[in-house]
Amino acid sequence: MKAFLFTVFVLFPFVAFSQIETHLSFNRTDRTLVLVVKNNTDKLFRLSPLGRDNYKPGTASFIILRYKDLNNKLLFKRSFFVFNHQHNASLYVNGMFLTRYDENKYVYDLKRLYKGNLNDICSVDIHVQIEAVSLKDKKDVYKEKMDRILRW
Repeated sequence: MKAFLFTVFVLFPFVAFSQIETHLSFNRTDRTLVLVVKNNTDKLFRLSPLGRDNYKPGTASFIILRYKDLNNKLLFKRSFFVFNHQHNASLYVNGMFLTRYDENKYVYDLKRLYKGNLNDICSVDIHVQIEAVSLKDKKDVYKEKMDRILRW
């Protein structure tokens, strides 16, 4: 029986992957944060909320940036929806949707988003929440949270 199960697992590997993948990277030279959200399915997803009027706390795709100094004291905090702060309007609208087998790339200039003296920053705490709802089946919801600390 063990030999049979071993053969089945070797010949028919079961690969599990998530419907939606998220990756976060930071470019230290130009201080940009890049968020990539990839749809691995044939479904069309909408990033929550549909609009600012439909926002319910805890049910959205958003980013919270906390800029801190050497003593870990909060200098500045900014929060916004994932698809905000894109450099043109078409990216804003397209960024609200995840098309089939495609990825969205969101780029944020952390220097531009900060209000204050850039020399005071030691680190940036980043909290990202992605919530995507299938347009076909509203019960098909993907939700992920990520926390990172970036050294400035």
